[in-house]
Amino acid sequence: MKSYTALTQNMFKHLAHGEEVQYGAFRVKTLEDKIIVRGVLQDGREMELHYRLRPGKDAGFSKEQLKNIFAFREKPLFSINIRSRRTTQPART
Repeated sequence: MKSYTALTQNMFKHLAHGEEVQYGAFRVKTLEDKIIVRGVLQDGREMELHYRLRPGKDAGFSKEQLKNIFAFREKPLFSINIRSRRTTQPART
């Protein structure tokens, strides 16, 4: 696994304090024992994905888990469709 920069370490510290952080196109926060990731999927849907927090060595977070979440290899506990950004076509008359 490649080494994490000071910026990533700083992200872990903010998450440990319960703050929301921006990671690429995603907004990430922790709540109780969950990691919550919000972002827009390729098909235009804005989703909120909930994952069970696995403890790790970096400010209480597992680097491997976060790596798998952002590579979409980790299955969420559940997801919520916030809204769709698709435009609706006007009805034809």
